[in-house]
Amino acid sequence: MSHGYEHLARTVREVDELRAESGLDRASVFNLRDLSFHTSLPEADIRRLLDGEPVEPPGSAAAELARRIAFLRETRLTVDEQTGGRRPYTTAEIAAGSGMTPQWHGKLLNHSTPNIWHGAGLARFFGVPMEFFTQTPPEAVRRVLDREVIPKLTAFLGSPSEILRNRHAMQVQLRLGNKELSPHLETALMAFLDAIAREDSGA
Repeated sequence: MSHGYEHLARTVREVDELRAESGLDRASVFNLRDLSFHTSLPEADIRRLLDGEPVEPPGSAAAELARRIAFLRETRLTVDEQTGGRRPYTTAEIAAGSGMTPQWHGKLLNHSTPNIWHGAGLARFFGVPMEFFTQTPPEAVRRVLDREVIPKLTAFLGSPSEILRNRHAMQVQLRLGNKELSPHLETALMAFLDAIAREDSGA
C-alpha cells in the first residue's frame, strides 16, 4: 500500500474517533458530495478510499488536469447578470481571471502541459489550493479531511456544553457542505428551522 493510502487510513481513523466522541453520524461527517466538490473525485471512488480500498489511478497528467479544470467549470458557477441565474464561467472569463489567453485555456482542456503560472492563476480564480490539480486521490481526500472536517469536529468538541444542544445543527452544516442553495430553498429551509425552534421553545 502506498504512503498516500496509509496516511489517508490514519486520518480516517482520527476522524472516526472524533465523530464517535461527538455523537455525529458517519454520513454527515464523511459527506461524499462535499468531499467530491473539494477533490473532483467521483463519490464512488471516495467511498472506496474511505473504506481503505484502492481506486484506479488517474491517466496522464495532462488528461487529468483537463478533467479537473472541466470539473471546476461544472461546479464553480457565476451569476448571470441578465437572468440572475447561475451559469458556468466562459473560457474568456476564466482566461482573463487566471492571467492567460483564451487560446492557452483551450490548450489545457485539450491536454496540453501547463506551466506553474497557469496552475497558480487557475487555483486563484477558482478558489482552490494548487494541490487540487496535482494530488493523487488518497492525498486529495486526506487534504479535505485535514483542512475542513477535522478542524470543524475539533472546534465542536471544544465546547462540551454545545455538543448536546447543537449536534443536529452541526450535522445539517456538514451535510450541506459547500452546496449553494437557491433563494427559494434557503427561504424554505430557514422557515422550517424557525418552526422547529418555536416548537422546541414551546412558543
